[in-house]
Amino acid sequence: MNKYTGLENLKKYSNKKIRVTTKNQNVFTGVYSIYTPAGDNDPEIESISLETPERYYDINTPNIIKIEILD
Repeated sequence: MNKYTGLENLKKYSNKKIRVTTKNQNVFTGVYSIYTPAGDNDPEIESISLETPERYYDINTPNIIKIEILD
């Protein structure tokens, strides 16, 4: 398992199963699918989307403290 911190170069997570930990210690696991820049989001905060079998999660990037690649 590789660990990455920070949000530089999000392309390396594309279509990979990842675990995201947020500032309030929520943990989300799924396949990284979409990056949304601030200008395309409401409110204007950049975010990433994780796809799970149950649903999509949209996570604002300022709330992310750690991203781990699981596969």
